Amino acid sequence: MHGELPCPACPKRRYPNRELCTLRHALPLLLLMSGFHSLRYFHMAVSEPSPGVPQFVSVGYVDGNLIDHYDSETGRTVPRADWMADNLDQQYWDIETQIGQRNQQVYRINLDTLQGRYNQSGRAHTLQRMLGCDILEDGSTRGYEQYAYDGRDFIAFDLDKMTFTAADAVAQITKRKWEKDRSEAARRKHYLKNTCIEWLRKYMSYGRAVLERKERPMVRVSGKEAHGILTLYCRAYGFYPRPITVSWLKNGEVRDQETEWGSIAPNSDGTYYTWASIEALPEEKDKYRCRVEHASLPEPGLFMWETESNLFTIILAVAFAILLTVVVTGFVFWKYKSGRKKEGYDSAAGTDGGADSSAKEVTV
Repeated sequence: MHGELPCPACPKRRYPNRELCTLRHALPLLLLMSGFHSLRYFHMAVSEPSPGVPQFVSVGYVDGNLIDHYDSETGRTVPRADWMADNLDQQYWDIETQIGQRNQQVYRINLDTLQGRYNQSGRAHTLQRMLGCDILEDGSTRGYEQYAYDGRDFIAFDLDKMTFTAADAVAQITKRKWEKDRSEAARRKHYLKNTCIEWLRKYMSYGRAVLERKERPMVRVSGKEAHGILTLYCRAYGFYPRPITVSWLKNGEVRDQETEWGSIAPNSDGTYYTWASIEALPEEKDKYRCRVEHASLPEPGLFMWETESNLFTIILAVAFAILLTVVVTGFVFWKYKSGRKKEGYDSAAGTDGGADSSAKEVTV
């Protein structure tokens, strides 16, 4: 977390909506900037909760897919993926609930402490935490743990050096406290290099049918002319997994230096969307093509700006593609569900708590 955290879904809003938006939209984007497989937990506490803005929220993600959720309004940790609910027993969720409740209390104390140290009063404040681990394509691993106060860097754990990096003078107080207790760095290292990785592997095995699926992007090219310049947009929707390359070509040549890209952002259904734009002369529009490369495509796709006369054909094609995807996905999930019922599952897998169980929060 560097500087103020962005909020692309609601950039002009102020707290509390902006801060809640940051948790729901911006932080998952940080999660997605990871390796081949990732496990992330995001915590956020607010000093002045309001309807729809709980005092404390905790969410977990595997490869960008929401797996569990806790908030202070419900007071319980619940599964947010079917494959988590199918493979983990009630004792697991009870333990995760206890962890969430304990963290909620610690975050409340920490917010009060930080408001005092910063000599603040009279407005709402937030404390955020991101922690997790990755398994990279070469089999190596890495871990992260960072805190932000009011959307800005506060303190981070350096796994390699076994030290804490403070962003300001107030964070230095926390740094000295945590480094004085030598077991604190060792505990965090063990979590990031061992516990987190072990649970990531378990979660991956539970959700393999979902996590290893491939969904083709739906691509639409559009244009908007203003002041003699045509801006061409290439939008890709509904694809999975996340990695994708969207490029603009002119006369068959890649024009990356002239291209502007959007973030690869998550949809609510676990798929992703992104876009790329380029400026062109209106009379040269037919020279441009959008090239999309994705694991679900046997070869890169080339797309051009379709005129209004072809719009009806496009709509019919997209509608058919959506219907086909729903039918195929339903069949895959039915086979997955029936397979799980036949095989059964190890209900004891959750009895020692999940990946979040060793990542307890401590006072600042």
